[in-house]
Amino acid sequence: MSLELWSTLFAGCTCVVIAATAIAALIQLRHLRASNQLAGMIEINRMWQDPQMQAWFNFVRDDLPAKLQDPEFCAGLRGDRIDRRVHVELYVADYWEQIGGYVKHGLIDERSLLDLGSDAIVGFWEILWPVTALRRERSGPAIYENFEYLAVRSRQWIARWPRGTYPPGMPRFADLDQRHGRSSSASGQADRTFMQSENGAHPAVTPRTARKAER
Repeated sequence: MSLELWSTLFAGCTCVVIAATAIAALIQLRHLRASNQLAGMIEINRMWQDPQMQAWFNFVRDDLPAKLQDPEFCAGLRGDRIDRRVHVELYVADYWEQIGGYVKHGLIDERSLLDLGSDAIVGFWEILWPVTALRRERSGPAIYENFEYLAVRSRQWIARWPRGTYPPGMPRFADLDQRHGRSSSASGQADRTFMQSENGAHPAVTPRTARKAER
């Protein structure tokens, strides 16, 4: 075999190795990106469930509309230094502003977030819009622009999926009962015997069986 042929073969093998390495690197990067986005979603959920954050959410939903009828309360939003002990609604706006920035820059998977939270995002934006408008009077339209971006994307998501994102062609649970001629009560009976212990003597504890045992 001539030297030129060997050289060609080695060059071809080198190209194959380089291509395989590049493909493996792309796959690894994709997995790393998915892992980072999952970590981001977990952190968002942790912050959402934090008791202090839930208290601020409740303030925005239950108390803020009435507070915004108070001229003194609104005046406090126009100043340079805002007392956040009074205006805790800003913590909620900050929360969505931060998430909106993550989504805009691709650090969090938009589809996953909007599938889970688009209604809540739009609801909070609508309640907090008067607060945002007052802040923008002094500081311009950049105030909470990422929150606004997230709300717009959420509204577009809802318009695109007005009936939700349940997979097409997948039957609903009630449809399965109807196909098999089972009523909801019969389905409930099946729940109590669905799981068995290893020896098969006793049903495993489920929420249904636990409530029955408490009686």
